[in-house]
Amino acid sequence: MTLHVSIMTSEEIGHLTQTAHKFVLKRARKQLAKSGINPNDFWSEYTDLITGKAKKRLHLPKRECLLAINDDWYSDKAIAQVMAVWNVWDLEEEIK
Repeated sequence: MTLHVSIMTSEEIGHLTQTAHKFVLKRARKQLAKSGINPNDFWSEYTDLITGKAKKRLHLPKRECLLAINDDWYSDKAIAQVMAVWNVWDLEEEIK
């Protein structure tokens, strides 16, 4: 049996919460560190297809994602958007 772990990127969080990626990264790093989690464990580097520049983003499993958005800056609506995606992914996993 293969264990599948869904992840959400910091860019996806930014899109769902309508927040600039640099602010998502700043808040996520702060919230993860407050929870005793090293954000460096979730970094991923990639090449931007448009600019060709190397960029970083976070690849977060569900628990770390929800901790990362547990910040008073995010509105309830923004948090609900992220949670709705996780709920869909959880349902898809149950169906498999």
